[in-house]
Amino acid sequence: MKEITSTRNPQVKAWRQLLTPAGRRAQRRFLAEGEHLSQEAVKAGKALALIIQAGSQARHAPLLAGGLPAFLVGHEVIKAISDSKTPQDILALCPMPSLTPPEILGRRLVALNQVQDPGNVGAILRSMDAAGNDALIIDSGCADPFSPKALRASMGAVFRVPVYAFEDLAGKLAGLQAGGWQLIAGDLGGDDFFGHPPFGKKTCLLVGNEGAGLPADLLALADLRLKLPMPGGAESLNAAVAASLMIYDVLRQDLTKT
Repeated sequence: MKEITSTRNPQVKAWRQLLTPAGRRAQRRFLAEGEHLSQEAVKAGKALALIIQAGSQARHAPLLAGGLPAFLVGHEVIKAISDSKTPQDILALCPMPSLTPPEILGRRLVALNQVQDPGNVGAILRSMDAAGNDALIIDSGCADPFSPKALRASMGAVFRVPVYAFEDLAGKLAGLQAGGWQLIAGDLGGDDFFGHPPFGKKTCLLVGNEGAGLPADLLALADLRLKLPMPGGAESLNAAVAASLMIYDVLRQDLTKT
């Protein structure tokens, strides 16, 4: 186990860069902070190394027993590389997965357009993971799903649900549609969600920006444009809440067919 005590150490400086999107892109790595995310990363086989605060080795012995490379660091180093105000005593160093697959497989997808709150991106991933969805598609205007806030909101789902990024989201969605996916858009101007016809065998839910919703070109592609009822005083729903309700309605249909 390599020991690092100084925040001026070149390795620590490289880890600190992972707090920024540019640093994560450049190094093709990210940090998963805290015990839960570190456990999820190790369990999924997605950890390259562990970074542990000195004095915590015994508590994290089960994770260390797997034989991963480990760095023993001081509290000041933990503070320097953590995004949290009260950081925990362990982080996992993880490789950035490829965001451009040769093809997208599965039956249940979600696509996000300009969803800018990392907490929403992470929460949507968590709901997708719970409902057994196959992949998340994002565009370049979405928050980074590997940022600390998104990782915390995903509760480890990012290690199980593939995330794919495309500059031309409309083009990708048109290709999916040609391949048999039904595109279902959340739209405040759409039809009653609970009056929708049966969903297709392969679906892709479209979720738009928190304030602006989906743009006209994506709405024009949609096979269904649906609005969740809001008989109360709210004018809109949080993007992650709306996405989760739709994700689970697709799951409900699947479960009633089995």
